[in-house]
Amino acid sequence: MGQPPQDLRYIAPVVRVLDLTRSLQFYRDCLRFQVEFIYETSYAEVCRDGCRIHLQCGTPAHRDQTAFEAAEHIDVCIVVRDVSQLWTELASTAVPVTVSLRQMPYGREFYVRDPDGYVLGFVEPAPSVSNENA
Repeated sequence: MGQPPQDLRYIAPVVRVLDLTRSLQFYRDCLRFQVEFIYETSYAEVCRDGCRIHLQCGTPAHRDQTAFEAAEHIDVCIVVRDVSQLWTELASTAVPVTVSLRQMPYGREFYVRDPDGYVLGFVEPAPSVSNENA
């Protein structure tokens, strides 16, 4: 029996940003994403290793950022192969860290904040967690 067709290719969360140029600079220069496209001056896509984020000009939803970060919430979870290597790579940039590299029951992770307050979690699942879902 053959493999079923894979209709889904990727997922790209859309985040609203106040200043597209500022956000593109952050994702490109700090997180080392590539700019895939810019539509007029209001919409863009950034991509790194197949992980995509869409940036749309607009006012981000209001929230208590301090409480959000204190509760260790994230807006986007990005699963990575080697979180230690990525942590070392990003340590040389000006990226704001909200949670430093740490070990958790489900794997190793760290969190960063973009210029509009979105928190991105970079997570390397523990081998037992990865194998359960394979």
